[in-house]
Amino acid sequence: MLALPNQDGDSPLAVAYREYVRGMRLRQAKIGYLLPLALVPLALSLDYFVYPKLFGPLFKSRLICDLLLLPLFAALYTKLGQRFIRILGNAWLIAPMLSICWMIYASEGALSPYYAGLNLVMLAGSLLTTYRVWQAVYFSIFVFVSYGIACLIHHVHTPATALQTTTMTTSSTLFNNCYFLVATGTVCVTAAYFSSRRRYEDFCLRHNLDTSNKELAATLKKLQETEVQLVQSEKMNALGKLSAGLLHEVNNPLNFTFMALEMAQQEAEGNESLVDTLKDIGQGMTRIRGVISDLRAFAYPTKVTDREEFLVEESLTTAIRLTAHELGDITVERRGLDSAKVVGAKTQLVHVFMNLLVNSVQAMKKTSADRKPMITVSGTPKGERIEIAVRDNGCGVKASDLPKLLDPFFTTKDVGEGMGLGLSICHTIVKNHGGNIDITTEEGRWTQVAFDLQMAGSDASRSDESTTAPWASAGQTAILVGSNT
Repeated sequence: MLALPNQDGDSPLAVAYREYVRGMRLRQAKIGYLLPLALVPLALSLDYFVYPKLFGPLFKSRLICDLLLLPLFAALYTKLGQRFIRILGNAWLIAPMLSICWMIYASEGALSPYYAGLNLVMLAGSLLTTYRVWQAVYFSIFVFVSYGIACLIHHVHTPATALQTTTMTTSSTLFNNCYFLVATGTVCVTAAYFSSRRRYEDFCLRHNLDTSNKELAATLKKLQETEVQLVQSEKMNALGKLSAGLLHEVNNPLNFTFMALEMAQQEAEGNESLVDTLKDIGQGMTRIRGVISDLRAFAYPTKVTDREEFLVEESLTTAIRLTAHELGDITVERRGLDSAKVVGAKTQLVHVFMNLLVNSVQAMKKTSADRKPMITVSGTPKGERIEIAVRDNGCGVKASDLPKLLDPFFTTKDVGEGMGLGLSICHTIVKNHGGNIDITTEEGRWTQVAFDLQMAGSDASRSDESTTAPWASAGQTAILVGSNT
């Protein structure tokens, strides 16, 4: 036979099984009470044909039995009653059994055919309860002893309602009835053994299946996150190879141009018009150099183990420059970021801002033309951390989609227009920095993505100076992959 773990121990499986049995006992008790409440009154027809002279006393006995069971049945639907389910779960068997024993005593004792009702009670106990072997044994013994006591009292103190019988007939019938009661009890104990074992086996299988499903779901989630990191890595490798040669080729002639510009500025002294023109050229070339610097940082991002203190506004400025084409003439309003300094990987925060800005732009494209697009980036200190919120007045997100926005590869865009990795990557970066992302939205009006970072100079940042960064266990880079919303 299959070896089963101990169901009486303190293991999580044993505790879960006992709670499962408790719920099953409650459900079975509710059904069990309905049986005597219905069958006990119906047996009045049996009293009428078997013992017409005892119909009155037997009717009172059945009535008392049902009146006793009714409040107990109602108690099952209360918290107090459910606390005492062990007692109430047996009452629906014991009350009819005692009523039958009294009717045996009041009628013919051992000759009473009502002993068959005790067989029904034992069968109900084995089939409609969660009895284990020892419980079935105790219950069968209790029924048998109760029957014997009823017969003994009838023999010693015969009631006035009893029918007169001979000793020989009584002894023979008593032996016959006892034999069938013992046989029925044996069958019930055996049935309880296999029923209890099968019930526990089924529970173990369902419990293990449920545990395996949870583990499988967790593994699938990890695989999705790993796939995201692989996509990041491949994209960044391709971008790095492409950018390395491109930036070098652009930077060299740019340096020569700066040298020529300096010489031109020296020779243009006294010509204000030419000086102003050369100044404008210098500003444009300086901006080109800044873009190249940002691209180099984007292609070769900060490693997650390289902790540094930096201003949030600097990362936001870089992200705005790199997404200038997508932003177009949309103004990004800044609030509370003037002196906000945090600890982390600077270029990774740039990636977060870039993804969120692109998301906002794409969301605002779906709004009516008469609404002026607006993006607000704000910072709110909260203890040793700062909450950064990016809010737009775009199309918002459906309430049904909100819980899934951070899942890898989930996107609300049309097929081929988005990979569904933008917010997932942002979530990974922020989580690896010890923070959380919170998304709030109102469909058709606005969306806000808020995340928190460790502020520089806080006790937490100083205590981590000699340890590995808390985000060092995940991927090292993030990429701009498009919108989730």
